[in-house]
Amino acid sequence: MRTIDNLQEVLQKHKKWLNGEEGGERANLRGADLQEANLRGADLREADLRGANLRGADLQEANLHESKNLDKQKYAPDLSILLNQNPNTKLYAFKFLNSDLTSPFQNFQYTIGQEYVFDDCNTDDFQECGTGGNVATLSWCLQNMNESSVLMKVSFKVKDIGCIPFSTDGKFRVKRFFTECLVDKDGSSK
Repeated sequence: MRTIDNLQEVLQKHKKWLNGEEGGERANLRGADLQEANLRGADLREADLRGANLRGADLQEANLHESKNLDKQKYAPDLSILLNQNPNTKLYAFKFLNSDLTSPFQNFQYTIGQEYVFDDCNTDDFQECGTGGNVATLSWCLQNMNESSVLMKVSFKVKDIGCIPFSTDGKFRVKRFFTECLVDKDGSSK
């Protein structure tokens, strides 16, 4: 593994290269030790990441499209273990909502005890946010909700998972879910 002492400079030159600007250069991070690196929001499109160590790197909002030889299996998010279950296994996740059961992001109102189908679910695992049934782990919801938010538990089957983004911090998208109930902050039903 090679150490990259000037990572921010490499990223700036890569951005210039992507934009066709003078002084730009494609990022060569081949074999680089990027463990625990702050790559939040980095544009790594077409960067050479062959053999790079990305364990624990902050990849939130990073763009990894067309990165060269990125071993997605090796650096798959922890939630990807869900995809190894039987396709018909019933799973649970959470959404935090405003007190009137509207989403704080899409301004859509949910009803408990109803199934929702998302035909336009974005399945691009390099895109952190996208269309579809956006759900999350309980811990993600607790970290991101405010005092007036309520928690809703949803169920879905493994085969309904549309996308677990590569840089997820606990969010993922499903093609359909059923709204089970409102829950307390410990995840127990109200």
